[in-house]
Amino acid sequence: MTIMKKPLSETEPLSLMISSRCTDTVFFQNKEQSLGILRSEIKRHLEEITLGGKQVFRVWIHEDESNASALINNWDACIEKSRCADVFLVLYNGRAGWLGFDNPVKDGIGICHAELSAAFNKAPSKVRAIQVGSLVKAKAGSPDEAFQSYVKRLKLPGAQVKTGEEVLQRAQELAAAIVLSLAREGVGINSSGGYFAGEALEWSRMNFQRRRTVMTEAVVGLIRRRDNGLIQQSADNIAAVGIRGSIIGFVCDSVPASMGTAAARELVGQPFLQDHQSTKTWEPNVHGPVHVIACQKRVTEAQALRQLGFPDAIVVTHPFGVFVADDVQKIQMAFIANCRDETTTKEGVQAFLNWLDDHGEIKYLVQRAKDRRKISDFVRKLGDIGAEVDLGAGLPASLKPAD
Repeated sequence: MTIMKKPLSETEPLSLMISSRCTDTVFFQNKEQSLGILRSEIKRHLEEITLGGKQVFRVWIHEDESNASALINNWDACIEKSRCADVFLVLYNGRAGWLGFDNPVKDGIGICHAELSAAFNKAPSKVRAIQVGSLVKAKAGSPDEAFQSYVKRLKLPGAQVKTGEEVLQRAQELAAAIVLSLAREGVGINSSGGYFAGEALEWSRMNFQRRRTVMTEAVVGLIRRRDNGLIQQSADNIAAVGIRGSIIGFVCDSVPASMGTAAARELVGQPFLQDHQSTKTWEPNVHGPVHVIACQKRVTEAQALRQLGFPDAIVVTHPFGVFVADDVQKIQMAFIANCRDETTTKEGVQAFLNWLDDHGEIKYLVQRAKDRRKISDFVRKLGDIGAEVDLGAGLPASLKPAD
């Protein structure tokens, strides 16, 4: 029996996502209660709104994630909901939210920050905000500070309220305003994307070299903070961090335009050809390199493989971009897509790190990094005695270092 999927009708409810911290509290119903409880109450009230007997909103909140497929982790599910929702409502108190992995970082992107970024970049006009109480005091360099700075740059309109009852009233007022706004303008007109304003526009005004620099700084900054800066770094584009009991060296760079633009792509080239030079000043216990390359726009498997130089490799396409690895020469490269501003760049890098943890790839990355360091050191020793070896062309079996 064939089951036909019912198409969306013109009377299908608008999807509305509420984003906020779950456990932070607000004074509601004469006592301190979690924002999670308040969100459930908002959901109930908004889903009761009807026009002509038809439900206007179908509301999604974090508590609904129990219905998500086990094949999609919480982070990716939340980001996808943020992009796809017709309306995005953030209850904002300055906290960036969960960082997406167990190892805390000082300079990461919280889930509330990432959700807002995804929604705003998809359709700025669908975003609404309510500030709940005063903003938390953010520590310098913290995810909360990055989130507050981002919201300030967006200049989101929104009321500041103190109690849960005021939040609920304001949410209902916004719901009415949203219906009128979408009726006048049309959702389609409003979904043109948000890379034409704010910091993304500032980055677009930069020349290749300047944009390459700021993109790379954003990548390096996030990876380094995974260890709170405890490991001494050897160069501006190097991030060495502790992973699974080993220290992994990430060499970072950026393609400051489309991967199809030769002048931008060639600034990066094939960086693994210089691995033996990159590791020259590294401590013996630092393994790698693993290359992380920020790309201003999208990247395809074919483009990533062309940068690698040969097709017989491990290739994984993910919302963060493309990861390629050669299991013979142990070259590893992560291409982070759509790095339009600091937030989207850090969000992409963090999604890459989350993917490594969530799907067990991290242990393979660490082992390849250890082997790559052996190969790099061996090639450099051969160079020191006058031998010319092309690191990108591989090593004869007789010259490969022992495991």
